[in-house]
Amino acid sequence: MKKLVLALSLIAVTAVASGAQAMTTNRINSQDLTASQVKELIQKQGSVILSTGAGQYDRYVANSAQCSFGADTMPAFVPTADSNAAFVGYTCFFDPDNS
Repeated sequence: MKKLVLALSLIAVTAVASGAQAMTTNRINSQDLTASQVKELIQKQGSVILSTGAGQYDRYVANSAQCSFGADTMPAFVPTADSNAAFVGYTCFFDPDNS
């Protein structure tokens, strides 16, 4: 029984570590690209997780179709290689007043 618990624990730790690595690998630093490059990337992929500074990141989308049901979009401005606040697309948010 102890071996089974240990084996399951190791599998869980490995899965969490792999997931954490995958999440950090897929983040793109907005400040490494120009505003037009970031905008194009979001338009092509539909949604992108961007790092916008030390420990700061969010999901940016091309349009509301990339958001969950009931969510709205709001314009998103991020720092890029050529701008301090470039419009690159949108972020999704839930407005409790629209529910």
